[in-house]
Amino acid sequence: MSSGIDIIIPWVDGNDPVWQRAREQVQSKYSINAKANSHVRFESWDNLQYIFRGIEKFMPWVDKVFLVTCGHLPKFINVNNSRLRIVKHSDYIPQEYLPTFNSNVIELNYHRIAELSDKFILFNDDCYPLKPIPKEYYFQGGLPCDEAVESPIMPVDIGDLSQYASYIKANNVLFINRHFNKRKVQEQNWAKWYFEGYGELLERNKGLHYWNNFAGFHDYHMPVPLKKTTMQFLWDIEYDELDQVSRNQFRHSSDMSWCIVRYWQLCTGDFIPRKSVGNPYLVTADNYIEVAGAIRNRISQMICLSEDCSPQEFVVIKKEINSALQDILPEKCSFEI
Repeated sequence: MSSGIDIIIPWVDGNDPVWQRAREQVQSKYSINAKANSHVRFESWDNLQYIFRGIEKFMPWVDKVFLVTCGHLPKFINVNNSRLRIVKHSDYIPQEYLPTFNSNVIELNYHRIAELSDKFILFNDDCYPLKPIPKEYYFQGGLPCDEAVESPIMPVDIGDLSQYASYIKANNVLFINRHFNKRKVQEQNWAKWYFEGYGELLERNKGLHYWNNFAGFHDYHMPVPLKKTTMQFLWDIEYDELDQVSRNQFRHSSDMSWCIVRYWQLCTGDFIPRKSVGNPYLVTADNYIEVAGAIRNRISQMICLSEDCSPQEFVVIKKEINSALQDILPEKCSFEI
């Protein structure tokens, strides 16, 4: 029986010379921050196959998996898998926004993917399922399951424009505060905003209750359930602003992200409250053995990996992490040739 729930995985092969040349050609036309858009952001763990193995083994109820790329494909992928959909940027992003090397543009236009179900889970290529996950963790009764938790944005003099994520978070919250009155939002869905199941995170909502506007939202860096119709609605009411963002071919301080869709769901009460489960790791030369152990011991249902290390350290770290993933997911899945 169909669950009506799809997965989207955006992916880029940062080692593809054709992609590198196209990126460099477009980048030469702009005066942009090199660090914010450097090749490091596209460094590959070379382990995408373990995400597909994890989805097939631990999330078998998923209908379709959409692999979104600029056109290149991982060597292992079985394009004949009936549950796989290969989607190129040019298949759904309007021509006037292409080519784009901005993940915010790629993700804010997902509602244009015709075959995508209304209910979908936005993965990333650094999220790995390690244990069985029921579909009810993501959707119940047609509603996404999520946590409505505030988390303040700290206004500091960043100086370094490579920290575009801080600007994007602020832009997202400005967008939400333009459309919603926080007190009305929480009064109308008090049980969802003050859900005891949030545990210690509930203290954030209590501590920020005094303030009339949203100070920010807790982002838990795990796959997120979203509704395609919500994203389409935001384009309908804020076309000019989202159109302008989508013209940023590289990350820019004026960007917004797909998070506005999630925040909109929270503010309209269009969700079922639950606490997020999973472990995000910033992997370094000091903790990579510990992280590999956490994978082998499958300490949670999902992990998310990002790295903070030198290129030389990354070679060693990648080998250990991928060895751990191979240990728990040794068998090929139907998404592999």
